[in-house]
Amino acid sequence: MVNGKIVARENLQTEQTQAQKDSRFLGENGDEGWSQCDQAAQAERAMALDCLANFVPAGPKGANRFPKFERLHRQKDIEACLREGKRYRHRLLTLYVRWREGGGRRVAFSVGRKVAKKATQRNKIKRWLREAYRTKRWAMKEGVDLFIIAQPECAAANFQSVDAALTELLVKAKVVQLPSDDEQSFEAKK
Repeated sequence: MVNGKIVARENLQTEQTQAQKDSRFLGENGDEGWSQCDQAAQAERAMALDCLANFVPAGPKGANRFPKFERLHRQKDIEACLREGKRYRHRLLTLYVRWREGGGRRVAFSVGRKVAKKATQRNKIKRWLREAYRTKRWAMKEGVDLFIIAQPECAAANFQSVDAALTELLVKAKVVQLPSDDEQSFEAKK
């Protein structure tokens, strides 16, 4: 283990020196030349997120429900999602994403007593999470298990902030297909 620590320390030092060299080329802030590109990418992403937040496709009555077959019920599946899935964090929510073979997507929600002592408030947060998921499920990829855990700060938040937090986590985890992602993948195929 001592050799592993020494190698890790040397790798860290080489990465730091490389970062210093790169920062000299980019300027004092390290991102002078890239700020315009970053701002444009952030603006496109914000527009796509607005489209995702404000649009729910129309269909026959009950077409956009949250069906029971999309719920992650079994304890074994939830534990597998926690053990094998990748974790994404936000101050309001924690998201575990586990990709699997097969179609469909499944989701489970957890709101513990540390979030809110009263069951009525915990149930309200669960309803918020279900609604936030339901309005985004039309844009999600298939073959994924999601486990969403509410954090204690969620009790003081409102629906809009919880919805935005879930959207941000789903985009970060690349579970949601944004319109700009589809266009880029289409151009790459050409």
